[in-house]
Amino acid sequence: MPFPIKTDRTVGDAWKILAPAKLNLYLEVLGRRADGFHELETLMVPVRIYDQLSYHVAPNEPLSLRVGTFTPDDQGKLLAGDAHDNLVVRAAKLLAESAGVTPTGQFQLIKRIPVQAGMGGGSSDAAATLLLANEAWQLGYTTQRLMTLAAQLGSDVPFFLGQRSGICRGRGELVEPAGHLPRLHFIVAKPPIGLSTPEVFSQLSSQFVPDDQRAEASKVKLAALVALLRKGALTEAGRRMTNRLESAASTLAPWLRSLRELFSKTDCVAQFMTGSGSAYVGVMRSARHARRAAGWLRSLKPGEGISVGHVFATSSC
Repeated sequence: MPFPIKTDRTVGDAWKILAPAKLNLYLEVLGRRADGFHELETLMVPVRIYDQLSYHVAPNEPLSLRVGTFTPDDQGKLLAGDAHDNLVVRAAKLLAESAGVTPTGQFQLIKRIPVQAGMGGGSSDAAATLLLANEAWQLGYTTQRLMTLAAQLGSDVPFFLGQRSGICRGRGELVEPAGHLPRLHFIVAKPPIGLSTPEVFSQLSSQFVPDDQRAEASKVKLAALVALLRKGALTEAGRRMTNRLESAASTLAPWLRSLRELFSKTDCVAQFMTGSGSAYVGVMRSARHARRAAGWLRSLKPGEGISVGHVFATSSC
């Protein structure tokens, strides 16, 4: 099923959209760019862990946002406050400025995607806002026009405007559809400790400049991975799933080694950190395999390994 789920007008003045999380099945850093960003090549897939965004039309009320956070372990709490730095508000204001309209109405965001996890929650929320407001405000912007705005909001935001999996390059804003990939099943552990993206990237060598040979080698590796996935050769594909940032993150998060040891006991096909962390992923053979492994990880008591935090069994969209 394509994502994000099509915007849907519900009762009266309310609109809703689901914003999926993402996982990086492959991430190579090709070098540091002159603008301070890093040149990347990555294969990202959306997964069935969603934030939910709704919008209530209120032409006479200034733009506002209410945020609630839900986890698998509690029912969450809806919080109200001035969330002017939230990407939802920034995306809505950017779209309104582009269209020459006054941003009004109330957004409500229910967060289920963990933060500081490398799962793209904020970027997905921003993309969902562009899609939702474009419909609710009847602007008629094309996807390409929204892509231009999305790139101004963050490197991963354009990916979430697309359909299904994608190969992303540049600093992440250049998106190429990966074509049809089979449904994949995962377990995802989000430790209580988060990781800062700038800090993780800072662990890469400052001399890590773009290199043509590295770029060509990455292109070949990624093409092989995509081809194996399309063939359904999951075990072989798993051997090619890797994240260049994981070794950099390990210098900041020595507990990643403990996660690797735990995941190696689940008989997963592949295991890796997603994005800049701190969420850690196991690729499983089936939905049943994922559920059983997630249940085992949740059952661990203190002393049997590090605190794995929240554990999800999920699949690609």
